[in-house]
Amino acid sequence: MDFLGILGIAAGFALLMLLTYRGWSVYLASFAGAAVVVLCAGLPLAETLTQKYIGGIGSIVTSLLGMFLFSSVMAQLYADSGAAVSLSRAMQRLFLRGPLGPRGRRRMSLLVVIFASALICYGGVNAAVVIITVYPIALSVFESCGIPRRFVPGVLLGGCVTFALSGPGSPQPTNLIPASLLGTSPAAGLVPGLAGMAVEVVVCLLVLDWMIERAVRRGETFEPAAQPDAAASAQVRRPPAALALAPLAVLFLLFNLAGLDILLCTLAGAVCAAALFYPWLDGYRALRRCINEGLASSLAPVGNIGAVCGFAACVQSVPVFERLVDAIVHWSIDPYLLCMVSVALLCALTGGSTTGQSIALPIVAPLLESRGMAPAVIHRVAAFSATTLDSLPYSGTILMTVHLSGVRMKDAYPAIFVSTTLATAFASATVTALLWLFPALA
Repeated sequence: MDFLGILGIAAGFALLMLLTYRGWSVYLASFAGAAVVVLCAGLPLAETLTQKYIGGIGSIVTSLLGMFLFSSVMAQLYADSGAAVSLSRAMQRLFLRGPLGPRGRRRMSLLVVIFASALICYGGVNAAVVIITVYPIALSVFESCGIPRRFVPGVLLGGCVTFALSGPGSPQPTNLIPASLLGTSPAAGLVPGLAGMAVEVVVCLLVLDWMIERAVRRGETFEPAAQPDAAASAQVRRPPAALALAPLAVLFLLFNLAGLDILLCTLAGAVCAAALFYPWLDGYRALRRCINEGLASSLAPVGNIGAVCGFAACVQSVPVFERLVDAIVHWSIDPYLLCMVSVALLCALTGGSTTGQSIALPIVAPLLESRGMAPAVIHRVAAFSATTLDSLPYSGTILMTVHLSGVRMKDAYPAIFVSTTLATAFASATVTALLWLFPALA
């Protein structure tokens, strides 16, 4: 039974990745993968899929929908009013000026998108919401520099599902879960964490720049979608950049200084955006349409993430899963390496950096502490390791980003792999090595 359970988990993951990579709906892919897992484990099919798969989707919708409702409205207002394009133009004027050649402009454009998404994410906004908000900015910047559209998802994700989640002081769950479980400060491991963040940016910039340069030499350039994006369409009149920053500033201040719930913060941001951007919309009907479309679009990212979590719930219901977890966290290797590897693997098995840490840390942290690792060290190593293998092709956030960008998964994923797996792996190794050599830095 153990063999069949392990085989089922492996086959389920393989089917999930294959179907999503080939462009099938994540709902079909996750349901099919979950069915394979359940059948191989010998669990009751209908009962397990109903309680675990559907239940897993429901739990995510319950926890995330409130956050996405008004943030999606805010993103739609930024797109339709031209406020996002105003921010893009302002950043281009700031960073893409001076005697820069074509390749220099491309490099700076990568940094503009990475830092724009990271800044908003570090402000406490959910990564999926950041993607929706920054996407039109990325389109405008990439179009102005002739960067092929298929690189948009990789660069976007390089700013909001990497160091912005795992860095010291981040208000994101990836950084807050180890703090709550270990009793550490969100800023634990400040110096190694900052070093890891720098490594991620450098790796992203160097490797993606090399990939884009090769693509441009082959004749690739920016190609608009078959139907022009509202976010990227030309606007005759746009809100000034300073005004466009105001709703983001309101959300940031309410969340980080006032400590309000994220639902109220996004609601305030959406109301502020509607009031400030109304003169640049085409009247009341356009505002109503914008709000309605924003509310409707909030369901897609929640559903994508929920489908993967439903699959993960089925995996966790297999009896052998607990023994797999126990085997992973009890490997006889250096404790620093054990922390990095065990958290990364369990995040891959559960489809997310938060769920993986929630399962791994209560088990592995006492073992690591007994072998001399301080809680602050475990915190920072775990946070960075959690972002390495949580972004495989079946990740709900990746699926949402690829769908939003209007490109095929097989075209977009090489760049996504560089920013979300390769760069984060280098950063995780850097943080682990620094804390192994200088544990007092924690």
